[in-house]
Amino acid sequence: MSKKRLTQQLPQDYQQVGQFDLNENQGLALILTLTGIGLLFGVGWLLLRSLVFLRPEYLSTENILIITGMREFWRSILLLVVTLGLMVILNESIRGSMLWLLTGQKPKLSFKGFSTHASAPECYIPRRAYLIIRLTPLLLITLFGLAAVPIVSLNFVPGVLLLVSLNFASALGDMVIAYWLLRKPSDILVMDYGDGVLVYHYDEPNE
Repeated sequence: MSKKRLTQQLPQDYQQVGQFDLNENQGLALILTLTGIGLLFGVGWLLLRSLVFLRPEYLSTENILIITGMREFWRSILLLVVTLGLMVILNESIRGSMLWLLTGQKPKLSFKGFSTHASAPECYIPRRAYLIIRLTPLLLITLFGLAAVPIVSLNFVPGVLLLVSLNFASALGDMVIAYWLLRKPSDILVMDYGDGVLVYHYDEPNE
């Protein structure tokens, strides 16, 4: 069976063989949330350590953000809110642009709580193309963020590091879905409906 191309009409010889939806598995959702929090601090710590090579001048005492009063506290809260908003915009803009380029149709943007997700619920996408769409925001934001650390103003270094850390932690679900899909046959078709993905595969006829 040859690999299928992106299509808006599911081939008749394909049937659903899997679904990944965290709404259907609250236990896994909780585990991923707690793991994501740990990943946020872990990646943040690694990025701070990397400043020795990326931006050693930032490590002087006068540059490091230390919360010693309410002014610094609210400043850190504002930094978190702005960076989180920017991360969501960048992430979904990259994913949405790739979906638009690939499908030729405007992606659907769904909102759930404080999160958003760009999807193409009317398209069936080959696994390789879908993995690229799913993981590209993580790769691009990480690479461009690290490349920006040595050149941006020292005042923006905390924001860049926080952006990369938040994006990496929030991409844990993307990485889990990617791993799950890699365990499926290479010629599957994937349909992303926002809250999860459906997987379709060629149905071998009975002899």
